[in-house]
Amino acid sequence: MISDRDLDVATADIPVTRDAREVLERAADASRARALASVDPVEVLRAVLEKPGGPAEESLRALNVDPVAMAASLPQDGSAPELPLRQLLVNANREAQVLGHYRVDPVHLLLALMYSDSRKTSAPLQKAGVTLYDLRRHLQTGALRDDPVAVKPSSGWAPDKALRRKPLPRMRGVLGVSPIFLGLVAVAGGSGAALWMRLVPQYQDALTLVFVTSAWIASVCVHEFAHAFVAYIGGDRSVAASGYLTFDPLRYTNVLMSIALPIAALLLGGFGLPGGAVYIDHAALRSKWWDSAVSLAGPVGTAIFGLLAAALYVVSDHLGWINAGSIAFFEALGFVVFLEAFALLINLVPIPPLDGFGILRPWLPYSVQASANRLGMTGILIVFLGLWYLPGASGAFWNAVTTISGIAGIDPNLAFLGQEHMRFRDQNLNLNP
Repeated sequence: MISDRDLDVATADIPVTRDAREVLERAADASRARALASVDPVEVLRAVLEKPGGPAEESLRALNVDPVAMAASLPQDGSAPELPLRQLLVNANREAQVLGHYRVDPVHLLLALMYSDSRKTSAPLQKAGVTLYDLRRHLQTGALRDDPVAVKPSSGWAPDKALRRKPLPRMRGVLGVSPIFLGLVAVAGGSGAALWMRLVPQYQDALTLVFVTSAWIASVCVHEFAHAFVAYIGGDRSVAASGYLTFDPLRYTNVLMSIALPIAALLLGGFGLPGGAVYIDHAALRSKWWDSAVSLAGPVGTAIFGLLAAALYVVSDHLGWINAGSIAFFEALGFVVFLEAFALLINLVPIPPLDGFGILRPWLPYSVQASANRLGMTGILIVFLGLWYLPGASGAFWNAVTTISGIAGIDPNLAFLGQEHMRFRDQNLNLNP
């Protein structure tokens, strides 16, 4: 007997729309009721004809064919199907590819049922005057059978517009969480709990260092995961094979630029240094809008991480949990939020290779894009030299970081105390220069 697994096997490597899946399931039920060992193409045709709406019904009616009347006229004999379901789906998928569609829809099943190797379905369609040429022509141009030229009836004609859009990819088996990331979360949680409960107050500086550093690395992972996640949805499947969808910091291409230097900047200067981390196949993305969205996703990930940390701070303050016993933890947490605000603003600066430029890059002339690619990491150095040596720019930037942290509900004085407990640095950056 026919089972749902048979349909799953037949469509394993052939993407089908929800409507096509419904048609196949109805055909399988009808074939099962007739005690057939496999799905009868006649039942597939009947299910297609009885399916209301969609390009299949619209095209048949445009060709002066009544789908309901034709479905009622189809025979119901007990003979074995002459065409295996798998072959029917292969033919339908071929039609979808020829028409520039990304998934098999009932209209593609209809086209495949007109092939000569399915005589019991092609014969009634031919008798009704439907041909492969007419149906394809109508789908592609909107022209009717007796049109002298293929002219669209209206500028908005697009019976297959939805089928021409790339479908969103399946996420099953793609996303994952690496043990390294889980370890970072565990370290941050453990050190944060020790600070909150003052388990070892004599090691407050060391615990603050561990908490802030592990939380910062975790936030970098979230930032880069966001880039990769949107890239995958946008059409770049290579990010999954590269392991970018697992939050694994070791997968983010350049350990020196993406992890080591940001940590060193954190320890030595008390600020978060952004670093490029994922390789994106921009040519595989659906559009310029998706290309910009991929660059924007990183700062959004940083903002979400910072807001979650700020929410913990604000809720704790509201509940009265911030007191002399737990103040060490909230100093460190406040500094983490400050770092996220810093990273967010830095990443949005429209200078390559920062994300702010990446958002604009797809819309710029190719000559400008090529020049920006040659600039490499020099852009980051320019930004930080400006923050160091341009008093006006430096003051405005730090005020903006402090303002954002304050809007998020963080007491800047606590964030400064959290920074003070960071060790192994040459100097402190005052949060209010």
